[in-house]
Amino acid sequence: MGRRTHSPALQVIFSSHTQLHVSVVVSKKIAKRAVKRNRIRRRIYDIVRNYSREREIQGVFIFLVKQPILDMEYGEIRNQVRTHIDEIVRKHVSNTK
Repeated sequence: MGRRTHSPALQVIFSSHTQLHVSVVVSKKIAKRAVKRNRIRRRIYDIVRNYSREREIQGVFIFLVKQPILDMEYGEIRNQVRTHIDEIVRKHVSNTK
């Protein structure tokens, strides 16, 4: 079991690891059509990939998507994902010292 952070649109579970591993879970309850679920997945994967180029990020991140994400623009999703990653990394680094 890892560390968790929550927001209205996302829940993120983190576990430490030497490499970066990302998984995005979008339930059929969130979006019935696979096209919408896959679009959400691709956006989050893209955000994490781009952010990992800016910062050195390690660990296992599991993003559990909630209903409000359907009404969000790319920029809003990006801000939430980055906020979650920063919060988790900050807590993890302070606990490992």
